[in-house]
Order: sequence, then C-alpha cells, then structure tokens
Amino acid sequence: MFFIKYLRMLGFDAENDSFAENSWYFRNALVRANYTNIQKGIYETTDFLEKFLRNLLRDERHELHNREMHISGKFLSVQADPINDPINDPINDLIKLEGREKQIFELLYENPSLTRVEMAKRIGCSESTVKRALQKLMDKGAIKRIGSNKKGEWIIV
Repeated sequence: MFFIKYLRMLGFDAENDSFAENSWYFRNALVRANYTNIQKGIYETTDFLEKFLRNLLRDERHELHNREMHISGKFLSVQADPINDPINDPINDLIKLEGREKQIFELLYENPSLTRVEMAKRIGCSESTVKRALQKLMDKGAIKRIGSNKKGEWIIV
C-alpha cells in the first residue's frame, strides 16, 4: 500500500491489481534485491523487481515466475542440457594452478576473508608474492574480489 502511494506521489498511475495478482513475486523480488551471501556466491539483484515495475509502470509484458528467483538454480526458466551443450564446455575445463596459486586458492576456499598478510604468513612467503599469485588467479578466472580492499572477500569462481 505504501509503495502504491509512493508511486502515485511520483506521478505514476499505479493500481493495486498488479500487486494483488503478483504479491508473492513482488515480495520475493524485494528479498532478492537485498539478499547477499558472498560465501555461497549469491549477490543482490534488482532484475526481478525491475521486471515487475516495468510491467506495472510501462505496460510491458514480462512473465513473472517465482521459480526464476530460486537461488539453487534448479528452476531456471531455460532448461538446457549442460552435458551436451557446447556453450558450457569452457566451464568444464580445469584451471591449471601452480604451487603458490594452489596454496592460496585452498586458503581462500577455507576462509574467503583472509588478507594478503595472513596468507603470506600461512604459506611462508612475502606479501608481494601473494599479491602476484592473487593476480594470476584472477587472470585465470579462478577467483574475484568483492567489496573493498579492507572489508571485502574473495570469491571462488
């Protein structure tokens, strides 16, 4: 109700019908727009909320399915054959990691919030060596950094 009043205040002609028909979708879209779990690789997204609002405000006709929002990925809208799909072949290719890279990768797998100083202490090398190895891991697409240098975390891709 408050959201409808807010939209009307902004000059949109919003009716309760769309909210009534898609209340569960709208609720889940709000959750997905604000939910992040870095360790599980789940990041907030406004895509679902935008689809709902485009239908409501622009009279677009996006299909709104709750199953598309499932984090598990079991209910994606397109059911493809991941084994025989040539697009997924690079996903199945192994990333070759060298000694230090493998050690750092394993450390990050256990604790994604480790700092370079902590990693250097654990594997017995300099911080600059860790920095170079992290860059190689990022270049190979094995990891990526989310958040700031001080409070961010590493993500295993």
